[in-house]
Amino acid sequence: LRFLSRECFDYPLLVCARLLYQSKKRGILENDILIGDFGDKYVNKMDRETLKAYDTLINGDIMEWDLYYYMSGKEEPPAEIANSSAFQLLKKFVDEREFAKTKNL
Repeated sequence: LRFLSRECFDYPLLVCARLLYQSKKRGILENDILIGDFGDKYVNKMDRETLKAYDTLINGDIMEWDLYYYMSGKEEPPAEIANSSAFQLLKKFVDEREFAKTKNL
């Protein structure tokens, strides 16, 4: 089980360190890069509830390719994912990154 226990959230440094590691070791390169860069930028700034939502998002039942398609806008995510504060922040990060990339072309 990769989910963090409720007690872990009493130790923010432990939670952030574990989520940063899990953000970078996803199993597919696309997610390693996108989620890893997102984790570097945002994990240490998240409040407790957003950290829990992020843990559920990246360590839940979502298949890696589905998560990639959702955050890249190739597929519409289910409501429970789309309404997640962590997913909204991740989606915004990916959209801004994509916009910056196309702007520089």
